[in-house]
Amino acid sequence: MQNIPEFSVSEITNLTKSILEDNFGLIRVKGEISKVKDFKGHYYFSLKDENFVLNSVCWSRNVPFLNMKPEEGMEVFAQGKLTTYAKGSISNYQLQVDQIDAQGEGALLKIFEQRKKKLKEEGLFDDQHKKKLPFLPKKIGVITSPTGAVIMDIVDRIKNRFSTHLELFPISVQGAKSAEEIILGVNFFNNYSNVDLVIIARGGGGAEDFLSFNDENVVRAVFQSKIPIISAIGHEIDFTLLDFVADVRAATPTAAAEIAVPEMRSLERQLNDLFKNLKFTTELVFKNANEELHSLSKFLNKKSLENFIKDNKKTLFMLAKNLQYFAHNLIKEKNVKIDNYFLRLDNLSIQKVLKRGFTIVRDAKDKKIVKTSNLYKEHLINIEFYDGILTAKTQKKQ
Repeated sequence: MQNIPEFSVSEITNLTKSILEDNFGLIRVKGEISKVKDFKGHYYFSLKDENFVLNSVCWSRNVPFLNMKPEEGMEVFAQGKLTTYAKGSISNYQLQVDQIDAQGEGALLKIFEQRKKKLKEEGLFDDQHKKKLPFLPKKIGVITSPTGAVIMDIVDRIKNRFSTHLELFPISVQGAKSAEEIILGVNFFNNYSNVDLVIIARGGGGAEDFLSFNDENVVRAVFQSKIPIISAIGHEIDFTLLDFVADVRAATPTAAAEIAVPEMRSLERQLNDLFKNLKFTTELVFKNANEELHSLSKFLNKKSLENFIKDNKKTLFMLAKNLQYFAHNLIKEKNVKIDNYFLRLDNLSIQKVLKRGFTIVRDAKDKKIVKTSNLYKEHLINIEFYDGILTAKTQKKQ
């Protein structure tokens, strides 16, 4: 037992630290990222496989240099060094990460499709939410890198087509902080600027280079923008989630500039054509109006009116004669109908009815017509004939 080495807890902890840190220099660890936490600019997360979990950290000084920020579910290669640290009185080890790379395009495509499906189901890509681009924007906001060919291509193309004021919000178009900067740019133009249109652009690259434009928070920020947004990421064959949520997708940054403003020379041609058409139409209208006025003036002179009356006198005479004939016949027909009505009314008069053998019985006292045989006994009645009236006394009804 005397040959077994003896160590204190501190000694074994320091020895373990030395073994880990001295024997493992810069290494790459393959795993799936989980439990990501952003604390004061530092990223704390875990790398896991089917068996074990490795605690990891990326200090804030290294974050700006990351190719991609750590996100839940990403399969990556994390580059860094193994170190030990004390949590309370317990010794632990972790990977200090200084770079993160995806495990090939397959891993990125998997995350891309998962996010695309989720956001599409939420309706963020629906056409009904797309905003119409202004025809002639007075001011355009551009979110892109302040250096490189992209911003110069946009400036040159807009200057050549229709010179418009541009306002640049500079961002890093890739890396861990890129997504956050894009969101800041969208919010800036919506809240602190008076632009009519925003272009978000970057040049070509690989799948890892477009990670910030596939960021879920970026997609949601663009969706909530009140200002129309054109996406112009990479080349024509490159697609990002930003393209699906933007109001218009441009195949390239240069194409975005062409979509944003019309071409001055084309507008001038259109205006010239419109002016020519307007001039031709105006001249034609005045020409037709002059011809009509000339014809009308010829018609309205005294001689023309006399000739017109002379030519149409016979026609007017025949029309008057026909009108008189039709009026006479109409009056005659109406008179016959009126005579028939009077004859029928005369036949229905009381005297004519009495003359046909009918009589009217009235109460001798109040002169009311007697309509029933139920009379009081010895009641006086008047019986009216066509040629006179008789008074009679009734008897009790048998």
